[in-house]
Amino acid sequence: MTLDELRNLATARFGPRLERADPESLAQFLLEVQPLLPGTQEGGPISVDGAAPGYVEAMREYFAETLYGDPDRVAASLWITAVEMWLGAVQALDE
Repeated sequence: MTLDELRNLATARFGPRLERADPESLAQFLLEVQPLLPGTQEGGPISVDGAAPGYVEAMREYFAETLYGDPDRVAASLWITAVEMWLGAVQALDE
């Protein structure tokens, strides 16, 4: 999925400034778009090749891959990662 494709899906769903977005609707949106991204498991988050033994190593590999990937696809992937991290922070605040 390219950044333009992601942008079109997001703005169609939430408006040009994401004014209709909230944590629940963004979480549902991620579930729908993640399977469309290369390197994702069906219905799940972005994954790396499985060679990394732990979370820190997996994220290090993911960030390294974003340095060398197609910039358009990397931007879409990083946007989704940022939303995932924000949703995690919102959930932690609610607990």
